[in-house]
Formats: sequence, structure tokens, C-alpha cells
Amino acid sequence: MVEHSVENISAVLDVPLLNPFNSTSSNESYYYVEDNSTNETTSDTKFYNDLKQPLELIIIYSIAYSVVFLFALFGNLCVIAVVWRNRRMHNVTNFFIVNLAVADVLVAVFVVPITLLTNLYSGWRFGSFMCKAVPYLQGISVCASVNTLAAIAIDRYLAICHTLNYKMTTKTARTTTCCIWSFALTIMIPWAVFYRQEKYETKLQTLYVCYQKWPVVYGEKIFFLAGIFLFCYTIPLILIVICYALIGFRVWNRDAPGTANSTTVIQKSKVKVVKMLAIVVVVFALSWLPLYITQSMVFYQQLDTATVKRISEYAFPVAQWLGAANSGINPIIYCLFSKKIRRGMRAMILCDKSPDFRTQFSHYSSTRYVSVDYTNGHVTFRTNENNQRKPLHKEFD
Repeated sequence: MVEHSVENISAVLDVPLLNPFNSTSSNESYYYVEDNSTNETTSDTKFYNDLKQPLELIIIYSIAYSVVFLFALFGNLCVIAVVWRNRRMHNVTNFFIVNLAVADVLVAVFVVPITLLTNLYSGWRFGSFMCKAVPYLQGISVCASVNTLAAIAIDRYLAICHTLNYKMTTKTARTTTCCIWSFALTIMIPWAVFYRQEKYETKLQTLYVCYQKWPVVYGEKIFFLAGIFLFCYTIPLILIVICYALIGFRVWNRDAPGTANSTTVIQKSKVKVVKMLAIVVVVFALSWLPLYITQSMVFYQQLDTATVKRISEYAFPVAQWLGAANSGINPIIYCLFSKKIRRGMRAMILCDKSPDFRTQFSHYSSTRYVSVDYTNGHVTFRTNENNQRKPLHKEFD
């Protein structure tokens, strides 16, 4: 193991300081160049400018991260408010969607702004508490997001493929959510423990840096592979793919006795929900994959200084932006697939305080005389008191 003191901690200054996978306890030779003539590292006399990006990249990164921040914060807050205000949307699937929105709000508030600043400025400027808190909160939110998507996939599989035998109650959904957050809070504890802020001083300047320092050899690499990549990305996504594959097989092969035709109102509603959630999963996987690939290159390949510098200036900021952008994309997907959420957001943006807001899109109808209420794979038929009522909408339209 290479022990890192404050004197050689400048190694982390050549990689993004808020990369949650950032570490300096691996072979440090590819973080800086050694001057063999003096047997001293060039980092001892290297001066780091306050701004480590050229002006054009500062403008591009600032605009890109600001857009993500706005969409992630206000979009997800609107989703939470719409579901909360419309009682007909208080079902298990939407409960999990709200849980996903809460995780995305955490990303917007605690991750996006500081990630931008650490990609623009040299050194760590936010104190020792934030050095531990920000990576920890980012890890929690990402882990909670992917495991919430897994819970949704399991719920949809059971509701669609085992409709007559399965019913997840709100109490079960709450218990599942508590387990998801407890798991995320627990598995990310090493980041809260081993991230640390230290002072780096040279003859030219003084900087504070935030980095991981593990007490065991290859500890951070094992944690990244087993704790992060497997349990907070790969395994949940494999489970999700299996569930949606089984759902797709069941939906497009409707020969089983007692199953409804794919043209019915209920069947269309189920398929539409599955499409929306499947897109959310695909976007999540593609958004975070570049960051995992980039970090794996840094962890498991011996890279020269020039390559690390290019990764630091271009690959990491873009990969981190893509991961954060997932939090802003989800509300857009909900709006594209759900008329309820779309109308609710429009009403909130236009400050519509009409008393009909809670009920204007909370009914369902398959005929002129009978309304169909579909929730979690169960069907309730109601007779319309006024048969002149205009056609109503399905729950997930």
C-alpha cells in the first residue's frame, strides 16, 4: 500500500475533487510526473490556478449544470405535489415514483451545484463536513433510485402477471421504501467515514483537498466493485430487466385463460405504465454508465499523466453531468406518459387554484354508463350517475 501524506496529497488535484469514486490510495504514479533529475515531484512546485477550466468550458458546464438543476429540482417537486394533491393517484406505483422524485431532489440540492464548482475550481472549498456529506448523499440518492426502480419492476410484474393472486398494500410499499433507504444509508457509510479534507501546502500556495483514504490495501477498489457497482447498479438492473422481460412476454402473449384482450382499457393502461417505467430504467442505466466506465478506467488501468488530465477536464465533468441529468429527465418522462401529471403541472405553473383541480382528471371510463377504476392490477366497476358525463380518462393517461 502506498501511504499518502499531506505532502503528496496533491495527487488528487489532477482529478475531479468531488468524484464520489475519487481515491488516492491506488498507484499514484499516474497522477503526477516525477522529476528524476531532482528526485522531487513536480507537484511540490506546481501552481494550481483558481479556475482549472478554460473560459469556454466554464460557460458550457455552467449552462449545462444549471439546466439540470432547474429541471431536477422544480420538476420533481411538481411531481411530488401533483401526486400528493390528487387522491386518485395515491397508489403503490405512484408512491414509488414519489420516492424516486425525492431521491432526485436530493441530487439536485446537494450534488449538482457542488459538482459543478469542483469541476471548475481547484481545491476543496466547502469544509470537512461537506467533504463527507456530499459524496455520501450522492451515493444514497443513486442507490435509493435504482433500488426503487427495482421495487417498481417487481410490483408491476406481480400486478400484471399474477393479477388475481397479488395485491401490494400501501403499508407494504412504505415498508419496502424504508428498507430501500435503510440499505442505501448503510451501504454508503464507508464514504462518510473514509472521505477526508486535508490541507496541501507548497512554497507557492495552500489548498484544501477532499479525497478518500482507506486503511486497507485496495479497500476502495473492493468497495467500488462490490458495494457500488454490483449492489447499486448491476444487480438491481439485472432484476429490472428480468421483470420487464417477463411482463413483455405476458402482455404480448395473451393466450392464458382469463386474461383480457390487449385492446381493452385496462390492458392499454397496464402497457402504458410499463412503457413509461421501462424508459425510466433505460435512461437511468445509460445516464450512470459513462461514470462507472470512466472510473473503472482510472481504477484498474495504469494511465499516464496526460490521459488522466484529459479525463479530468472532459470525461469526468461530462459523465457526472449525465448522471445528474437523469434526475431532471425523469419528470419529463412522467409528463410525456401521464396526462394526470402533465395537467397537474400545468395547473401549478399557471397557479390554477380551482376547486376542481383535485378531481378534474381523477375519473376513469370505458363506456357511457360504467366507469372503470384500475389500481395495482385490480378492477372496480362503478355506475355513472349522470350518463351525460363526457368521456373520462384512465388513471395513467
